[in-house]
Amino acid sequence: MPKTKTKKQAAPLFGSPTFVATFADGQVTRMTVFGTPDHLDVERGKKLARYAYESRTKKTPPAFLKAHFEQAGVVFRAYSAVELEDEQEDAEPLAEAESRRDAVNSGDCTGS
Repeated sequence: MPKTKTKKQAAPLFGSPTFVATFADGQVTRMTVFGTPDHLDVERGKKLARYAYESRTKKTPPAFLKAHFEQAGVVFRAYSAVELEDEQEDAEPLAEAESRRDAVNSGDCTGS
């Protein structure tokens, strides 16, 4: 009697959670951050979101408005602007960014 081969069921792919960040100017970034729903690395998510913002806009990122971790449409943890502000010394305040942008667009290249 010939042996019949049985196909192994492929294990479902489970990726890392996605850090979804909304910046003060309305830009949204979505970055996959290594980890599990039990061990979310918010500092890594913030760093990657800022890099993505800079890469996309070629500008210094403004402050975070809100953010959350999600996977397959399920939100694991949400963060407010207050919770995200601890390491935003490098982030340019939105008002300063807008005034600098307006100055450049009007031809006044002095900045502030």
